[in-house]
Amino acid sequence: MMKDFGDIDGQFGFFAVVTPDGKIPTVDDDSNLNDPAKWYTGPIGTLAHLSDYVLVFTDWDDANVDYQKHREELPQGTKIRAFSVEVEEIENAYEGVEIKAT
Repeated sequence: MMKDFGDIDGQFGFFAVVTPDGKIPTVDDDSNLNDPAKWYTGPIGTLAHLSDYVLVFTDWDDANVDYQKHREELPQGTKIRAFSVEVEEIENAYEGVEIKAT
């Protein structure tokens, strides 16, 4: 059962540099591209904590800056793709259990 929790729920969009085979390139501490074997291939919904080193951006212009920076090193056909995620909290059957555990 879905509940509406007001402003905490919502929809947000982001942009990712994505290779033709569905990988999102990652960068090292110096903002150089990592080896393709280290590029992100997991579910798109888990990217929030990865934005420091994965080529994922909330702004298209920011995505384009990094895309242009690494363009020569990326596989042909790599593009900036747009994604939209809808967030809606679901009823938590365990809510309150953490209080009883003490």
